[in-house]
Amino acid sequence: MRLSVFIAAQPSQQLIIDLQKIYAGLLPSDSFTELAITEYIAEPSQCLFMTMFNERHIGAVKVSSKNNIATLSALCIREITRRRGIGKNLLTQIEKQFSSENITHIEYHLSEVNADAMAAMKLFLSASGYQFQGDLAFKSL
Repeated sequence: MRLSVFIAAQPSQQLIIDLQKIYAGLLPSDSFTELAITEYIAEPSQCLFMTMFNERHIGAVKVSSKNNIATLSALCIREITRRRGIGKNLLTQIEKQFSSENITHIEYHLSEVNADAMAAMKLFLSASGYQFQGDLAFKSL
C-alpha cells in the first residue's frame, strides 16, 4: 500500500482512534473527540493534514493560513513509524499544495514542542529545509 497525504474532511471513528495514538502523551485526548475534530475541520482558515498507510492514519499536522503564510502546529508522526521519511513526505506534500495556492511562507512555532522532543524536532525541520529565528522555524516556498 502506498503512503498518502490528504486533508481530513470528516471525522470518523478510525480517525479519532488514530489521532489519539499519534498524539498519545503529547496532547490531551479530549482534543480529539468527534466534536473537537468536527469543529476544527469546519473552520475555513485551518485544516488537518493526515498521512495514511495501510488504511491507518500515522501522522498529522494542523495548518492554518492567513494571507500568504501557513502556520503549522501539532506536527506529529506516530512513534512506531518515525524515522522512515513519513514526516518529510507529509511536509513535502503540504508545501507542494501551498505553493500552488500562493502561500509563500510556512512557519512552525517551536514554543509548542515538548522540551524532550525539541532537539529531534529542530533536527527534523532543519533537514527539511527550515531555518530558525528564536522559537520560530520557517521556510520560504
